Amino acid sequence: MKVLLTTDGSESAEQSLRWFSRLPIAHSRSYEIITVGSFQVYGMVPAKVHDEFVRLESAHALDSFQRAEAILQEAGLEAVQVPCLGQPADEITKVAKESKADLIVLGAHGRSQLTRMLLGSTSETVARHAPCSVLVVRGKHESHSKEGQPPHLTIASDCSDVDDQIAAQVSGLGLPKETKLELVSVIEHPYLLEPAFEYDAQITQETKFAMDRLAKQLESTSANIEKHVFEKVHVGSCILDFIEKHPTDIVVLGDKGRSAIGRFFLGSVSRFILHHAPCSVLLIRKKIE
Repeated sequence: MKVLLTTDGSESAEQSLRWFSRLPIAHSRSYEIITVGSFQVYGMVPAKVHDEFVRLESAHALDSFQRAEAILQEAGLEAVQVPCLGQPADEITKVAKESKADLIVLGAHGRSQLTRMLLGSTSETVARHAPCSVLVVRGKHESHSKEGQPPHLTIASDCSDVDDQIAAQVSGLGLPKETKLELVSVIEHPYLLEPAFEYDAQITQETKFAMDRLAKQLESTSANIEKHVFEKVHVGSCILDFIEKHPTDIVVLGDKGRSAIGRFFLGSVSRFILHHAPCSVLLIRKKIE
């Protein structure tokens, strides 16, 4: 699995690198780290001013990389800088596409956190437009697993063919066999119906069958799998409620799947969880070749 790491020198970025480097997975010996000199000048400026901006941003990017490199070295990993200049989200997605990456790892916040309280604009843009899967790390969240111990994952399934991608990528992480996997599927209950009304027993049966299939696909990854099926009005809120009650280090979501009643899973649900989850979020997306 080809993984691209990112840093802008912010506290969030460095926390995400430290967290990822210590995650008990099958790490590569060396990782490419994207650094982006965020250069934005509106209107015409003298060439000397332009060159000075470029120099300053390039120097900041190199300093950011060197600190990131030190973090990875602490975990016995090597780092290679991929320097870029431009809009961070655009450059990160461009590098990911050109390098045919399988996963991008980035912090939830960047250098500028004034306008976004829960998710940085770069993180959200990359999560929406990346040509591969994205892991948004919330560096300050309390890990429920002790360092070096298997993490706890909550996998939100919409019981579509995207489950195959979820199973393949989670398996590809090389997690310890003892890793706890909580499989969660939420059937949207029409808000006009009373909560006690079971509006379609067949959908419930099909959902449970799909969950059994996903669990079977993940058997070689974990020996500790639990399945949960809920019928709630708001899918995103149900998943967040589950996370609050069940210790979770990473919540895993699929991209471009459909729920049992035909609603796109990415969109309101994924954006809601990306913004509000108290833990890291792994958005699984089919790689664009």
